Amino acid sequence: MFRDFRKMSGAFFMRVTFLIWAMTLATLAQAAEDFSAERLDELVRQLNDSQTAQRDEAEASLLKLAPADDAEACGRLLKLLPRPIDGMPEEVQNRLTRIRQLVESRAADFAVSASRFSLSADAMDLATVLEKIHVQTGNRLEDQRQQFGQNARQQVTVDVDDEFWPALDKVLDAAELGLYSFSGENALAVISREPGAQPRSGRVSYAGPFRVEAVNVIAQKNLRIADQQGTRLELEIAWEPRLRPIAISQSVEQITAVANDGSKLPLDSPHAVLDVEVQPGSHATELTIPLALPARNITTITSFRGQLSALVPGRMVEFQFSNLEEARDVEQQQGGVKVVLDQVRKNRALWEVHMRIVVESEEAALESHRGWVFQNLTYLTNDKGEIIDHAGFETTRQTKREVGLAYFFDVPEGTIGQYSWVYRTPAAIVRVPIDYELKEIPLP
Repeated sequence: MFRDFRKMSGAFFMRVTFLIWAMTLATLAQAAEDFSAERLDELVRQLNDSQTAQRDEAEASLLKLAPADDAEACGRLLKLLPRPIDGMPEEVQNRLTRIRQLVESRAADFAVSASRFSLSADAMDLATVLEKIHVQTGNRLEDQRQQFGQNARQQVTVDVDDEFWPALDKVLDAAELGLYSFSGENALAVISREPGAQPRSGRVSYAGPFRVEAVNVIAQKNLRIADQQGTRLELEIAWEPRLRPIAISQSVEQITAVANDGSKLPLDSPHAVLDVEVQPGSHATELTIPLALPARNITTITSFRGQLSALVPGRMVEFQFSNLEEARDVEQQQGGVKVVLDQVRKNRALWEVHMRIVVESEEAALESHRGWVFQNLTYLTNDKGEIIDHAGFETTRQTKREVGLAYFFDVPEGTIGQYSWVYRTPAAIVRVPIDYELKEIPLP
């Protein structure tokens, strides 16, 4: 029967292929608001038009359905857009691939762009202020002063309309508050400002969703070994809590430090690349920059300029697998990530879900920065909405682009078939440049 199907005429085969697309689109687009399945199907068909101008117009129109400033529209189009399959004309496959890559890039860029909030508060309770920030930005902040033994009564008066970090710094300065950046993944902690602490605004560098601040300068000279001397500049790199970057690096070659006399300060290890792997549950990390010990007449670094590089998860996607008792080598793909459910099997009292995650982008660096995979959320759920969290996992495979894991679940006896397995992961890992400039850094 399969051989007979392959003998069908090209035109009939194309009609069957487009019919499959149309049926798929009609099913998936029931919840779509900004465009209909009919319109999407019409544009996909037009990608196979005999006229180049019509094909170009269809591709441009499809891209307009997912503007760069609308993350929901990008995600919706990615869900509805058919994937290239065997039997489609080669040009249609190429155009669908190109559209998907562009929309994926837009969605990823949106995920790592700065959020912003607007707030006009007149003696507003801090809890209300923090909730308004969360609603507008997706960044959860939590008043943890009681946990630190500090006075927790506070009202805030401030008027701001800006990107997250400059706006938040103004809010914190108005209320004489600070942050504790190691408060866990659930929220960034707001605490009272330490005595003598300087205002947060005006002495930092903002770079989209990142905040870079010079927090410490240490000059050292070994009195026994003349060559062992230098200056260390410690930077704090903070990010919006929703981001959860994987790693941050700084190429020393991309740093320029200018002293108060106009000279450039030499850097120790000028060809080094400084790497920091971000610890789970933290909202900031520190990076130490080695400088040569400056002459005594140098009292200030008037300009310290550089470019950091951060590996950041892009938009989050969810995979769901059913028929777990019969599942074998079942694949699903969204964006640049493929999840393979190898098998589900009983091992004594526990059920084991054996899976693999395959990442197309080399940015993920699964051999060196795989910690983000272990932080992905996974659980079993049934049609009643009941959830069973995993009871642990073990690594079964690891390559440059692939990690295999076995998750363990304690499931009521004989009920695994009533559950689906859910796995949430970033659809892409994005490398984000962080350009910064710090000014007027006093030297000890």
